[in-house]
Amino acid sequence: MSVAPHMDDDDVATTVTDRSALPPQSGTRPSLAHSEPPRDTVVDAPSAWSRAHAALGAALRSVCERFRKARLADRLPPLPPLRSMTATHVSVGTVVHDERGEQLLLDLVRAARPYQNAAVYVANYAVVLRKLGDDAYAEGLLHFALSRMRPDAEGFVSVARLRDRLPELSYSGTLVPALTRLEAAGIVTLTGTTEGGTMRVERVLLRVPL
Repeated sequence: MSVAPHMDDDDVATTVTDRSALPPQSGTRPSLAHSEPPRDTVVDAPSAWSRAHAALGAALRSVCERFRKARLADRLPPLPPLRSMTATHVSVGTVVHDERGEQLLLDLVRAARPYQNAAVYVANYAVVLRKLGDDAYAEGLLHFALSRMRPDAEGFVSVARLRDRLPELSYSGTLVPALTRLEAAGIVTLTGTTEGGTMRVERVLLRVPL
């Protein structure tokens, strides 16, 4: 048998413990870290069109939200308080003003389209009358009422019918004085019977329709 060449102990130890062949202490294979290319972190500024589109969208959303929150009830007078039966029926045919107003609003919704369109003009007319004072309001109210009443065969409207249409007007305190002023302005002609030197107005002829 041939004898293997003599080797020092240091050479044997070096061969067995070659560190390049040993796994890392963690038990995983080492990997080579690859450097990533640098990224551009600067964000492009939005264009003028993008900013305008965003502003317009925000404005439209704000307007839609405002209209969506608006309710018809917010623009109407508050509901009238509940009244007892005795307070409601003070006298036959008497209707409290706020209750008449509530009925008016309901009737407007139920009315035919031509009357709904006409109500806009009538409401503006009434608002102007209110600003002119009590006398002008009474005259305008009578003028309007007469314009919407069918006369008899001779063209007259009886004061009795007029009072039925406007029961809240006092005959001697408001109705007759207002009719007298309308006659002086050439808008109506009054006829009646004379008692004790004073004429009692019984019929009205409308000369100038409203």
